Amino acid sequence: MKRFLFGITLILSVVLTACGGEENHSNHSMSDDVVPEVLEVELTVPKTAATGEKVEFIAKVTQGEEAVEDANEVKFEVLSKATGGKELVTGTLNKDKHYVASYHFKEAGVFDITSHVTARNMHTMPTKIIEVSGEELTSTTTETNSTSQTTSHSEGAGHHSNGATIEFDEGTATVGVAIELTANILLSDSPLEGARVQYEIFRHDVDYHHWLEASETDSGKYEVEFTFTESGTYEVQVHVTKGDDIHDHVKKTYIVE
Repeated sequence: MKRFLFGITLILSVVLTACGGEENHSNHSMSDDVVPEVLEVELTVPKTAATGEKVEFIAKVTQGEEAVEDANEVKFEVLSKATGGKELVTGTLNKDKHYVASYHFKEAGVFDITSHVTARNMHTMPTKIIEVSGEELTSTTTETNSTSQTTSHSEGAGHHSNGATIEFDEGTATVGVAIELTANILLSDSPLEGARVQYEIFRHDVDYHHWLEASETDSGKYEVEFTFTESGTYEVQVHVTKGDDIHDHVKKTYIVE
């Protein structure tokens, strides 16, 4: 009888231990599968300004419902569409928990303002456009801006002075059919290796915004697979960053049928 009771006790002990082990394993797996909330940046830029006027660039950074106050870096890139010249200004956290930078435009023209935000192992860089008027802004200048944009658009490459050259073409796609988005990145005519390359896909007519992280499949060649789920005209912007010095981007159009 004692041997029988001992045997039952031993069996129960083994079963309970096994169940406990499975429970712990399950809990561990669940914690590993937790995906962090996406880093969101709401960029505010005036639509127009005048030369010499003080303007503010504002980046509201959130993760879920939480305001992000511990960003590693927030910089605003001011890029002239006419000349390709750019300048970076640092944003600082204000009392409203927004990152703000003041800026004075010295010349007229059309500019891209991109907020480069790095926080919590994520990076995002939305872009807005501002038109700056002044005595220098003439019909000739406006025509030059339009010509410069068209030329860059048709060449399928974007080049920012003192930055990287991004070779990325416009394209077409079919709904439901996977395509490879490919960009060749050069620096001083040599492949740029080890950069972070992201594809930002968005539409102006509907509320659609999607980010993709590319992989370097060859020296200076960055690719990612993507499938469009709806027809329409999409903007695909390639963002390239490496260290503190390289922050470049180029935007092309994709027609999806």
